[in-house]
Amino acid sequence: RSFFMNPKYQKVLSDIEKAEKKKSEIEGQLKELYDKKTELENLEIINTVRSMVMDKDQIMAFLSSMKGGTKPAENTEVIDNA
Repeated sequence: RSFFMNPKYQKVLSDIEKAEKKKSEIEGQLKELYDKKTELENLEIINTVRSMVMDKDQIMAFLSSMKGGTKPAENTEVIDNA
């Protein structure tokens, strides 16, 4: 009798296959959740920037200063309408 015909062995193979399928499904769900999280973060950033009353040059200066980790220029006035 072959070892590969052993019912216990076949059960383990079946359980491995089921676990791999569940793992793939969960990884797919996790990727979707991370994508949704990023989308919501981006939307929040967009809404925050839109709520600021600045012209294009002021917005670009503000974003550049944020990217560089410096304070915005003193002449960049931010008015929050929220």
